Amino acid sequence: MGKNHYIKQLASIIFMMLLCSVAHSQFYNKEVKAKILVEQNSEFYTFKATAENMTPSDYNLRYDFMVFRKDEKGNTSKSNQENRFYLKANEKLILSTTAINYNADGRIIIVLVIYDQDNNPIGQDRLDLAKGGRTPEKDMIPEEVEPVSQDQAKPNDGFVLGGLVIENTITKAGRDFYRYFYSDYFNRGIKSQTNIAIDEVPGRGRTTMISVKVGDQLVWRFFSQPRKDFLKKMAGIAMQRSLRQLQRLAQQKEEFTRY
Repeated sequence: MGKNHYIKQLASIIFMMLLCSVAHSQFYNKEVKAKILVEQNSEFYTFKATAENMTPSDYNLRYDFMVFRKDEKGNTSKSNQENRFYLKANEKLILSTTAINYNADGRIIIVLVIYDQDNNPIGQDRLDLAKGGRTPEKDMIPEEVEPVSQDQAKPNDGFVLGGLVIENTITKAGRDFYRYFYSDYFNRGIKSQTNIAIDEVPGRGRTTMISVKVGDQLVWRFFSQPRKDFLKKMAGIAMQRSLRQLQRLAQQKEEFTRY
């Protein structure tokens, strides 16, 4: 009896600390950004814990992806997934996923915290599901990326839904490059208001020139080769440079809004 009471009391304290921690969010997400993405599938919400490196440095990190449930009697339970991971410069990763029935009773709070190698929290995000399965107060990401008009897109601490990856290729190598790039773009759960264009034009001899633009900014260009490993490598470089440019645009927008 005493042990159960202690566990409940400890869980309540942690629960209240998490509720208060949002007030200190300005200290987080500066170098490594924690973000919880949401998908609605059938009767469930799927929550994806993601980490995005906002710097040109690599990091050894740890994440804790927690789900707190509080019933009508005030009893609190916690489940979590945690692990260490390596995040390269300007990289964005999906760390973990969890699914919750959106008709679940009680209050559910989902928290993602990212720690540096000294166990200091450097990134945090939080979702609050009210009783009755109210839609989480975050942008929903669809099962397939679709265009969304400007007045439909909702800003949310960085990227917002609306941008497209546009293909203008003329050869199989160009189409393969687009497929590798877009697969990475989709799997990372990237949401951007800016279009990314992949263009291919005739180059030297029998080769072609493939270029990647974020908005009007050229971020990568190369002469194509049909080799699969080469095209995957080029897609990886193009993705990193595209992410870097998207981050610059997001920071510029934030500074403009602030001033």
